Amino acid sequence: MFDLTTWMTYAFFVFCLMLGWSAAGALDFDGILRRSTSQGGRLLLRVGVALVLAEGFRLFLSFVLGPVVDMFVNQSINGFKAF
Repeated sequence: MFDLTTWMTYAFFVFCLMLGWSAAGALDFDGILRRSTSQGGRLLLRVGVALVLAEGFRLFLSFVLGPVVDMFVNQSINGFKAF
């Protein structure tokens, strides 16, 4: 049903989302998330900040890790073509 590429894509997104979530908590220097009046408002604000940061991490890591993954995948595909 799902191939390895699909699973790697979802895993990479979840990894970037976890980085964004932790960065959203770490960047709350002035306590903006704690000053929000309701628990739901704090959660929505942190989710929004985490999504924006996750997209930034995804772009950055794609440029950093993309060539390495391409090299690994191309070598393994070329190795399978030999058989």
